[in-house]
Amino acid sequence: MRFFKKLFLGTDYIPDRKVYKYSMLRVQFNLMFIASALFYFGLDYYNGINTFLPFYCFILAMGVVGLALNRFRYYSLSNGFIIVFSNVIVFLFADSDSLFGGVFFYFIGSSLASLILFGFERRRWGISAVLISILIGMVAFNYDFNLLPTPPYDDPSIRVSFLVNFIAGTLSCALIVYFLINENHHSEKKLEQNQQQLISAADELRQNKERFEMAIKGAKAGIYEWNLKDNSIFISEYWKELLGYSKDELDPITIETFISFIHPENSKASYQAIQKVMVTHEPYQSEIRLQTKQGAYKWFLDSGLVRTDNETNTSYVLGSLINIDDRKNAEHEIVLKNNQLEKLNEELDRFVYSASHDMRAPLSSLLGLIDLSERTEQVEDLRIYHRMMKDRVKVMEGFIKEVTDYSRNTRLELSLGKHQLALLVNGVVDNLAYALVNKKMQVRVDINPGLVISTDASRLKIVLNNLISNAYKYQRHSIENPFIAIQASLSDNLLVVHIEDNGLGIDKEHHQKIFDMFYRASENAEGSGLGLYIVKETLEKLGGSISVQSELGVGSTFSFSLPNMN
Repeated sequence: MRFFKKLFLGTDYIPDRKVYKYSMLRVQFNLMFIASALFYFGLDYYNGINTFLPFYCFILAMGVVGLALNRFRYYSLSNGFIIVFSNVIVFLFADSDSLFGGVFFYFIGSSLASLILFGFERRRWGISAVLISILIGMVAFNYDFNLLPTPPYDDPSIRVSFLVNFIAGTLSCALIVYFLINENHHSEKKLEQNQQQLISAADELRQNKERFEMAIKGAKAGIYEWNLKDNSIFISEYWKELLGYSKDELDPITIETFISFIHPENSKASYQAIQKVMVTHEPYQSEIRLQTKQGAYKWFLDSGLVRTDNETNTSYVLGSLINIDDRKNAEHEIVLKNNQLEKLNEELDRFVYSASHDMRAPLSSLLGLIDLSERTEQVEDLRIYHRMMKDRVKVMEGFIKEVTDYSRNTRLELSLGKHQLALLVNGVVDNLAYALVNKKMQVRVDINPGLVISTDASRLKIVLNNLISNAYKYQRHSIENPFIAIQASLSDNLLVVHIEDNGLGIDKEHHQKIFDMFYRASENAEGSGLGLYIVKETLEKLGGSISVQSELGVGSTFSFSLPNMN
């Protein structure tokens, strides 16, 4: 079998089945020409008829030519050769043969061969060839051109010729029909195989789709596809959901719409990243803030890759969007905590140094006074030493209180409650007036008794106590009317308190530094330098702030604000 394939086809394997089948059909047609020529050659020779012997040799040679054209893969030329040659040969025999010789059967075979060889793609040519076969058959039936000499057949020869032509014509038609049946059978088998492959592919596609959807859901990613040709961006339902939109909204969007979602601080960098992707065609990944439907901005991880066309131009950008807002907020919190930790470490170093100094001074004085009291027996001297010891203890007590206030502010959480501000202020004033006796000092509290503030009362008392006690300490007692004026107002849920005095005042060069830890505006300043620092830290804990207006020798006004924490 391989020998005959190589002989007639030039190869033992043709990968394209359709090409193979048509090649074999052309081989069969040409072999029919050769077989017919040999048969009639032998028949006429047997009957002593020599008229057509050269013509049979010509048909035999043409069959060999047809085989050669097919073997060397001149398929289209071979098709035309078979159709034209078969019609010409049948016409010549039909014109010269008896009407009852059965040659006209071959016109049916030629017509079917034309339809098969031209195929469905060139069916018009096939139909035209069929019509030509019918036409020349009608011409041969109705007119005698005598192009070939009429053979001297008797009745038995005509009967044999009819039978042979009938059998040969029927076999050629059956061969063609068998080819069609065989081709249809293999096509159906191929379709069944393709159908099974399609079913398997569909199942695999469905499974892959389910896996993909599960992976996307697990990753909580929204998918998008940007088609650069029409500047349209397909976005998945979950992409819309990430930004707070329903599945019926944002369909479709453009790159301009997408950029409008980006936070102004990220838009320039995002635009540059897009331009870079267009040039490099490399996968990309960036963290951006996008505006949700509610107006808030959230952090997202934007990742994707590029698909190019035949000219290596970017045609599609496929990407995903993942919500990383919680992670970014956590990172921000970590940064804040680190900054706070650095600040605390720095303050701790300063605190240890200053605290040891401030604690050592009164302790040294106290030890010295104890030593002096042990050496004297005078009652008056002992009274003086004891009073001085008490002052040093009070200094240490005040310092310990400040340290305690600072520790509580940094360590304890807020304890909110509703409080009448006038009662809080008057309570602090009364305590200080008892501790710091000064009958000449006039304290004016101008606060609406009905003003209620929601805040942490203990922290607010620390702020009031430090500011009012400073107004007491740094008052000019030599003037006629020393005073402290306290005012407060609540507007738009923001409490503003002013504490004014006409005391010593503070030089402008110290205004920005007096809230630093252990800062003293002068060597004669009382206290540890922690008081105003504690005030600032406490207000920050409450979400507020403080400022000062002061002139040396005229007085000071400390103003602080804090939110009404409803």
